[in-house]
Amino acid sequence: MFVGYYPSWLDSIPAPSAGGRDTANDAAIASGLALVPLVYSHIVIAFADPNFSWDGDMTSWVGSGLQFHASPAQIECAIETLHARKLRVLLAVGGATYTNWTALAAERRSRSAGPTIKALVHMIDALGLDGLDVDFELGGADDAAVQEYRDAIRALDTAVHLAGRDKLLTLAAWSTGADCTAAAALSPCGGKTSMWVGGRTGRERMTFADLDIVHTLSMVSIMSYDAGYENYDAVKEWTLYRALLPERIVVNIGFEIAPEGWGGGRLVAEDTQAKCPGSIVLADQFGQPVNRPYSVDRLIKTGPLSRPPHGNPQDGIMLWHMLKDGNLPDCGSLPVVSPQGLEAKVASLLNSGPGRAASPSAHTEAALVR
Repeated sequence: MFVGYYPSWLDSIPAPSAGGRDTANDAAIASGLALVPLVYSHIVIAFADPNFSWDGDMTSWVGSGLQFHASPAQIECAIETLHARKLRVLLAVGGATYTNWTALAAERRSRSAGPTIKALVHMIDALGLDGLDVDFELGGADDAAVQEYRDAIRALDTAVHLAGRDKLLTLAAWSTGADCTAAAALSPCGGKTSMWVGGRTGRERMTFADLDIVHTLSMVSIMSYDAGYENYDAVKEWTLYRALLPERIVVNIGFEIAPEGWGGGRLVAEDTQAKCPGSIVLADQFGQPVNRPYSVDRLIKTGPLSRPPHGNPQDGIMLWHMLKDGNLPDCGSLPVVSPQGLEAKVASLLNSGPGRAASPSAHTEAALVR
């Protein structure tokens, strides 16, 4: 799998080609969403507000949290275009900015499909979405935070079920969420405690202790970035999540194009391009030396493509986000990887070619459909 997050607030209307636009596709290309590269298998639109109240007006996003310039009707047409190109499209709920999960959690606790859940179902139906993605980014990993996280997942699972049995529920997992802490089991981490103390560390490990929660999910994409490079290794985190989750769930390693939001990591494409601070992972979350490149090549080959015995054949990659601008830093005298460079590298590693979709196998399609 190759999952790309598409930020609605950065969407633009593509310029017409030299030969003019194809009039049959004018509505679809009112948004760049319709033209994403075929190397992706899933596009996740970011972000819907958990305090969701969209009324179904296909000319307005009011109440949804989404910030497209194109209208809902035009985005529906873009999604139809992506479906014709064999890509699946989901809606991410939450993110770092939208943190008011109160109404959704209350509807879940009352065991009712209240107005918030019904509004989400309406958008899934209206836009032809393939499901929802849980992006719960509230702080904390105590019992109260874990319970609210579980309520949020169950509420979105209710919306997905009401929208249809072929719809998916996926999740964006915290960078240190599978780490072991004093509150989470230490044996999966060799009896060692994560060097990351507090915050959201260990939260997914505790949340997923409820197997009913795990049962709702089809795919987990790890936000394995924004955690620096001195004491964090994305490959280590991927192996922890992979061991934590059952084989049927696809687990993706996550990338962010430099500059990252926090921590100074600088992602490069190839091992040989790791020539600057931030491009070498010094140690992992448990203080073990790594001293290996922070490169797309290493992370994919030693992560998803390592094919552990308990892995899923479709374990893959996630990119936050697809529309990073061209003002990227260098790594010494060499470039950091761009979204286009990462796409090309993934296409090469997955043997899908830059002009073809990385089509999910029948095995995976069966596993992802409820």
